[in-house]
Amino acid sequence: MAKKFWKCKVCADIHFGNTYPKICPTCETKDAFYEITKEETKEAMEI
Repeated sequence: MAKKFWKCKVCADIHFGNTYPKICPTCETKDAFYEITKEETKEAMEI
C-alpha cells in the first residue's frame, strides 16, 4: 500500500501515511483529512 499525503480541512495540518488519522492531532477534528498531491504538499510547506 502506497503512502499518501493528507491535509486537514480545518487547520491545514499535513499527514503522510497509508491512511489519514481519524482525529486530527493538531485541532482534534474528526474525519477532517482529504488526500492531496505531492505538488500541493510542496506548495503548502513553502514559506
